[in-house]
Amino acid sequence: MELTYKWIALAGRQYQRYLNRRLAPYDLSGSQYLLVVNVCRQPGITQDKLPDILHINKSNVTRALAQLERSGFIRREVNMRDKRTAALFPTSKALEVFPRIREIITGWDASVTDSLTEDEKRTLQELLMRVVAAARQCPDGDEQAGTEA
Repeated sequence: MELTYKWIALAGRQYQRYLNRRLAPYDLSGSQYLLVVNVCRQPGITQDKLPDILHINKSNVTRALAQLERSGFIRREVNMRDKRTAALFPTSKALEVFPRIREIITGWDASVTDSLTEDEKRTLQELLMRVVAAARQCPDGDEQAGTEA
């Protein structure tokens, strides 16, 4: 039997390619859009919350936020409750592109699951959530070295 993860990884790569292509006209990438979406949905969210929400390491979040700030998508303000963290707010540029991002995401989802029944979609989501939960439990480091990729 082929490795299951191969198909998950291939789907993920196709999604990133799609996002990069579709978001390029908005000066966004597939790695930045989730930050814009979360800041638009939760204006004032603090920067330290995003790594946990998105399961991305802190340095990648910091780097992406700096780029989004330079590009005019977000603005940072000192968090009055904890001056060590920054509160993030969408700019008008982010708010303008936010509905388009949602269309792009839902368009992809509809396109790739169009051949599935509603029950199959539900089952697929449940199975993938279990795979993600198990993946989060895998130890980092060399313990996994030598396993088939």
